[in-house]
Amino acid sequence: MEAASASASAGSVTFYDFLDRMRNPASLDLVRSIKSFIVSFSFNAANPENDGKKVQEFYLTMEAAIREHPLWAGATHEEHDSAMEGLEKPS
Repeated sequence: MEAASASASAGSVTFYDFLDRMRNPASLDLVRSIKSFIVSFSFNAANPENDGKKVQEFYLTMEAAIREHPLWAGATHEEHDSAMEGLEKPS
């Protein structure tokens, strides 16, 4: 993880930095929100119009939650953007 640490100290958060923060026990509330969304989303029949709206609402909710979360305190705008990009990546 040296490369991830080096990039974090340089001011950018890589996808692996995002994953490391999400593995921190303090991020349990964020992880639960993500898992809850995935489970609830998978139970509904596909509806492209509504699905897009639900994903955007979830994304906005998570963006606010990450910005306010203690693990992201003091993070730069770029680091928050990188975190949101990490959230969008398929696992």
